[in-house]
Amino acid sequence: MQYKVAVIIPAKGVANVLRRCVASVVENAYPDKEIIIVDDGIEPEVLKSVKDSFVVKILDNKSRGPSFARNFAANSTDAQLLAFTDSDCIVDKHWIEELVRGFNEFPGVVSCGGIQKIPEDACEFEKKVFFFMQKTGFISEYMRSVKRNSIIFTNHNASCNAMYKRDVFLNEGGFKVNLWPGEDVELDYRLSRKGYSIILNPAAIVYHYRPKNLKAFALMMYRYGVVQGFLVRQYGLFRLMHVLPLVTLCVLLLAILAIPLKLFLFLPALLVAGYIALLITFNFDYATVNIAFSALINWHAGFVKGFLKYAACRKP
Repeated sequence: MQYKVAVIIPAKGVANVLRRCVASVVENAYPDKEIIIVDDGIEPEVLKSVKDSFVVKILDNKSRGPSFARNFAANSTDAQLLAFTDSDCIVDKHWIEELVRGFNEFPGVVSCGGIQKIPEDACEFEKKVFFFMQKTGFISEYMRSVKRNSIIFTNHNASCNAMYKRDVFLNEGGFKVNLWPGEDVELDYRLSRKGYSIILNPAAIVYHYRPKNLKAFALMMYRYGVVQGFLVRQYGLFRLMHVLPLVTLCVLLLAILAIPLKLFLFLPALLVAGYIALLITFNFDYATVNIAFSALINWHAGFVKGFLKYAACRKP
């Protein structure tokens, strides 16, 4: 079946990759598509460059955030399918075609997503971050290594590479406004609870740039943690990564108990064992191990903040 597809790209700030992102979407040979750029506070020069170079629809989001931006764009099109990517992504030349193929082969699904790769011109730190996120994808479900090329069912696809049926997306309320990042996790969980099916096509590829330094990465992990704390407070435990704070708490309790019991070797042995486990996991790449430590500390700090901040939230 030939669907009309709206490709929605929210963007903010300097948006260094935006022009290349739009160009990569334009290069997709899929015939019936429109490109919607949602201006969430783009620098004027960047916005002008995109306007002058491409035939796109540009919507003014008045800096109300990416979730509102995506919902705003979804309401401004009559396309049957909504394809989402981020302004720091470059999409593969067959990206739209492969996402649509998911709906043609599995017409009953509500969403089809794809995989993420790292651009060849990414800096060394970005590649380390990608390696870390790829290795931990089985916990986060954000970035996974799919060993086979066939389409599979999944619980969640990242919003930088996901397509939804527009009617269901709007009927179910779209992304939760003011929730970012993690708005895609929340939406997919709501859809799954209502019995909708989600698939992943590994042939649908986006090349996603990552934080370029440790400070930016730490902030990203903190934000991820805040949202996951909120989601646990709101819905309970529904992802493997939600068990991580419980495991960490158990380890801390054991460490506290080790002091009065005079088990002085317990703490150093635990730290050494943990460090060795990380070295093995990340192929003895010390830089990636440091990234992993930063992720653990900042994600947990964010999780506690998110859980406590939304302690008064009522469960739906």
